[in-house]
Amino acid sequence: MLAALKFSALGDIASTVPYLRAMDPTPCIITSPLGKAYLQDEFSDFIVLDKTSFKSHVDTILEVRRRKFSDIVDFQGNKRCRLIGRTSGSRVHDAVTHFVQRSSPPPYVADIIDRAVAQLDCKPKQLTHIIFNAGSSPRWTSKRLPVSKWCEFAAILNERFGLPIKLVGSAEERPYIQTIVDALPGDAENLAGETGFPELKKVIREATLTVSTDSAALHISKSEGTPTIGLFGATALGGKMRFPWTVGIYDRVRFPDGNLPIADPEPRAYYDHIDLREGLEALEKYLP
Repeated sequence: MLAALKFSALGDIASTVPYLRAMDPTPCIITSPLGKAYLQDEFSDFIVLDKTSFKSHVDTILEVRRRKFSDIVDFQGNKRCRLIGRTSGSRVHDAVTHFVQRSSPPPYVADIIDRAVAQLDCKPKQLTHIIFNAGSSPRWTSKRLPVSKWCEFAAILNERFGLPIKLVGSAEERPYIQTIVDALPGDAENLAGETGFPELKKVIREATLTVSTDSAALHISKSEGTPTIGLFGATALGGKMRFPWTVGIYDRVRFPDGNLPIADPEPRAYYDHIDLREGLEALEKYLP
């Protein structure tokens, strides 16, 4: 029996999905209520830890020990996960060192990574629709581009593909996203708050291209094998755009040396000169 450990925010959970899919046999996933909600359309075996409850921590440790997993792959690496691993009686494989520190993965994890990339094997998509993810949480409005940039992007993509644009996001972002939809040239639809997790994954998976701020939809898109252009400025790229069908772009006038802030929540002029054509050129082999 095999298990995987992953908690964290939605985008981090989504980033792990290709590796969870590649695990054989299909793992039990030790995760949060959010993790289960996002993953339950693809996986059926969960141990759910409510981090607000001490009893839940104890129950999780006891349940993991009871299940006697042969191997546990730790995609999280925090103190809580290390405790679960140390008390499990299972072989624990550290996947965090590779994904965060970009060091060589141990053989067991390397095999999972190879299978994940092979399964996705992203090829050019059909001409269907373009995804824009323009929003961010209210705490991170610094990730939001000016509406004029989304209009510029839409004009470029309309000329290149002539496809409808679907904007995704949360229900709380819907009014903000509607202001962008109202300004965009061409066919645009506001889906913010109208899709559950399975529907959101599907509409992104079927897209020709995703253009996204550094938020959850970016990580969902790359994990679904959709060519993805990530927009960075208030946050740094790091290793976020690791798959070959993904690229991160930023304002090279403001950041000529490529040194973006690690994470700046203050809205600033981060995106005025960001050039979508740079991303399109980098992803040319994955675009129809």
